[in-house]
Order: sequence, then C-alpha cells, then structure tokens
Amino acid sequence: MPTGRDSPRAWLAATGAMVAVCVAYGLAYSYGQFFSFIADSFGTGDGAGSAIFSITSLLFFGLGAVSGPLADRYGPRMLLVAGGVLLGLGLFLTAHASALWQAYVAYGLGTGLGVGCVYVPVMSAVGSWFDRRRALATGIVVSGVGVGTVVSSPLSAWMVDAFGWRRSYEYYALGGAVLLLLCAALVPRPPRHEPRPTVAPEPGRGRRGFGTLYLSALLINIVIYVPFVQLSQYARHHGVSGGAAASLVSVIGVSSIIGRTALGAVARRVGTLNLFKACHVAIAAGPLLWLASDGFDGLLAFALVLGVSYGGYIALIPVVLGDQYGLARLGRVLGVLYTAVGIGSAVGPAATGALIQETGSYAPALVTLAVLGSLGAATVMAYRGKDST
Repeated sequence: MPTGRDSPRAWLAATGAMVAVCVAYGLAYSYGQFFSFIADSFGTGDGAGSAIFSITSLLFFGLGAVSGPLADRYGPRMLLVAGGVLLGLGLFLTAHASALWQAYVAYGLGTGLGVGCVYVPVMSAVGSWFDRRRALATGIVVSGVGVGTVVSSPLSAWMVDAFGWRRSYEYYALGGAVLLLLCAALVPRPPRHEPRPTVAPEPGRGRRGFGTLYLSALLINIVIYVPFVQLSQYARHHGVSGGAAASLVSVIGVSSIIGRTALGAVARRVGTLNLFKACHVAIAAGPLLWLASDGFDGLLAFALVLGVSYGGYIALIPVVLGDQYGLARLGRVLGVLYTAVGIGSAVGPAATGALIQETGSYAPALVTLAVLGSLGAATVMAYRGKDST
C-alpha cells in the first residue's frame, strides 16, 4: 500500500483517527444524559453538576499544549494508548464514586486526560498526512465528534434507564478503552515536513495574529459547549418530552457532521479563512435563537444552526493554522490554541449553570453568551492572515 501523503495509507490513518475521535468525544459529550442522575446521587445543583463537565473539558482541550508537542516528536500511537487507558480508568472509577469529590477526580481527571491524549495528536497527524486534501480529511476526522454525539446521546439515555448510570459507565469504560487501543494501530507517525511556515509574516506580526485567534477561540468556545450540558434540561423545563429533549443534542451532532464534511470540502474554493470567520458569526447568533425558542421546533432550528457552524469551525481550525503557521509544528500550535478552547469550554457550562441556579432563569445566561460570542466574532474579523483558496 502506498504510504505517502494523500495516499491510501493516509486515508486509513484518517479513518482510525475518526473512530478514535468518535469514541472519545461520544463518551465525553454523553455527560448531558448522565447529568441529572449524577447531580441527584450527590445532592448537588446545576452549578456544581456542570462543573464536572467543565473540569473535564478544561483538561481534554488544555492538555493539547502538552500532547501536541509530544505527538510532533513521538507520533500519535503512544498517546492513543495512554488515552485509552486513562479514559477507561476514569469512567470505571466514576462509576464507583461515593462522593462528589471522587467523581470530580475520577471523571474530571481520568476522562479529561484520556480524551486530551486523543484529539490534538490525531488531528496534527492527519493534517501532516495530507497536502491537497487536507481540509476534506480533517473535516472527515472531526466528523467523528458529531457521529459520537449522535450515537452516544440516545444510547446513553437508554443505558441509564436500563442499567443505571453507574453500570452504564462501567460498560463505557471497557468498550472505550478497547476501541482506542485498536485505533492506535491504525494511526502511525506521518511523513515528515520541512519546518517552514506557509506564510512568512513581517517581524512581530505572526505573534500578534496568533493572539487574535487565541482570544477569539476563548470567547467563542464559552458559547459552544453550553448546549451539550444545558439544552436537554432547558427543553424539558419548557414542556418537551424526555426523548425529544435528548434528541436535540443528537441533532447538533448530525448537523455538525454536515458542517465538518461539507464546509471542509468547499473551504479551498470559497476561502478557508473567510469561511472560518463566517462560522464564528453563526455561532455567536445561536444563543439569541435559543432564547427566542418557545418549543421543540425553535430549539430544533437552534440545534441545526449551531451544529453546522460549530462543525465547520472545528474542522477548519487545523487547516487555518496549517495555512498560516506551517505544518512542521502543527501539533504544537494546535495544542496551544486548544488551551483557549479548554478555558472557554470550562468557563461556559460552569458559569452558565451557576447563573441559571442563581437567577432561576435561562435568559440572563443566554444574553451573556450572545454578548461574549459577538465579541469573539468581532475579534476574529480583525485577523488579517492569508486566505488560502
């Protein structure tokens, strides 16, 4: 089998990477279906319960600053093996937690570190396996996040009803660990690139430009991850049945697959950077659409808009960074940017849950999210990098 860039071996690596991302994020984003049961078990409210997910997201995104450089140096396999072990151990210990702090440590550290060993290493690897079809390949890989969300949300709801949340996490621990270990065999170290940047900015400009991307990522990700924790709860509070409420997170997952693959496929034709900026604008408008929704149809429209724009945004991050700063250290650059994603994804759900609990209403939280998202969109509009077409 040919083993160069854009070769069948590259597509096999992309397939393994997609499955790994599907498993890791499917398990992480299933937390919304366990949320109320865990909160009830430990007698806690929305703020503290949301904080479990926030700790997890902070770790699995923030760890990219470490796992990215390690992937550049050693390749993704070692990290995928570590991710499988940590993820399985974290879920198993969560299932046996007898106090809230134990759930924080087990789920937050175990699952957070486990997922953190997956995403940035496989994305930087796939980005380096491709030249001509990089946007399409990374779009397919990150579609695994959407597939995982689609599958895990209804599956988790059924499993919790059938087995209880603790036994469900035991099953997930075994299955997730085994699948990640199998994926490690499919994603080898990519061919080496010469350490040269695609864009050669004037002195000082590249650093300032990256700061702009970093700030916009921090702000926009405060918005993105709130629905994974709060949307189903919001729908139930507004008269939507349990099954339909759970399906909204699946809709985000399905539509994100469309965003990741379709926008990734057309990115070079319409301008990668311009499309990346457009995704920010659509995400920023989402909280107002959510707030204006008074039933299932409106929430469905919100889920569709968020899914497509969020999916495109995630798919384009490694492409934009590769275009702007080169491929030789893509893992390092991607990992640093994902610390902003980690901070935003941690602050958003926890702060939103606390604000909802304090005010007894979703409106102040959603308005705040709209303001922060708009600031993020305005910030990325100020970035003046080269748009690859």
